[in-house]
Amino acid sequence: MVWRVVLLALVAALLAGCGEKPEPAGSRVTAVTGTVDLERPAAPPDAGTEGGHRAPSTATTSRSSFAFDGRVEPESSQVTLRPGGAVDVGDDGTFRARARKLKRGANRFVLEGRSPGLTPWKVDISITRK
Repeated sequence: MVWRVVLLALVAALLAGCGEKPEPAGSRVTAVTGTVDLERPAAPPDAGTEGGHRAPSTATTSRSSFAFDGRVEPESSQVTLRPGGAVDVGDDGTFRARARKLKRGANRFVLEGRSPGLTPWKVDISITRK
């Protein structure tokens, strides 16, 4: 009888070790995250306001197009730049976004990363053409 209990315990331990390791509590990915290599304006004195948290990333150019780099996680996320931009994402999550047909003055874009089942990541982008 004792050998059956030991055998069952051994089988249970072996089965528990098969497959992927369980994720520690609280480490489950729930949202797409990312970074962009653009300037961020200083937050207003009351950074608790929506304006303080949603201040756009900014860039300035004299050309009709502008490219910038960034990184998104998970690496398999789809990244878009709207309106009228193109984004190439590498296997490692690095990306290059290109804003095209920039008019003189401020041009507003939304950079978004999406992955099924996860909360999207969004960044407001302002590109000024001189």
